[in-house]
Amino acid sequence: MQLFVGTPNLGSRCIQLSDKLDNAGMEVEVKEKALAAYREFLTEKWSEDAMFMNYLEGLQLASACADAVALEGELSYEKMDTLLKLIAAVMTVRGSARDEYIASMELSRL
Repeated sequence: MQLFVGTPNLGSRCIQLSDKLDNAGMEVEVKEKALAAYREFLTEKWSEDAMFMNYLEGLQLASACADAVALEGELSYEKMDTLLKLIAAVMTVRGSARDEYIASMELSRL
């Protein structure tokens, strides 16, 4: 039996990146620009792959994105897309597990 608990929402994923950027000591302007780009990217990719990342996979993406900001000074769509594809290839909720996850989302809660 598999029990799907759910995955972090968009806001939680953005907090993960915000925390990583804070730990890296990013300037406010750089941080705000990166967070805006991250939110926009995840919103676009939400139903495709982003919503299926578990907590640790989301943290891995946030950490890699924060590293990219530290190295490149910005967070490009192309960089985020590459990182998400790498994570999506091995993420926990993929294939038939993804179908079951989607079906469980449609169940009513009592």
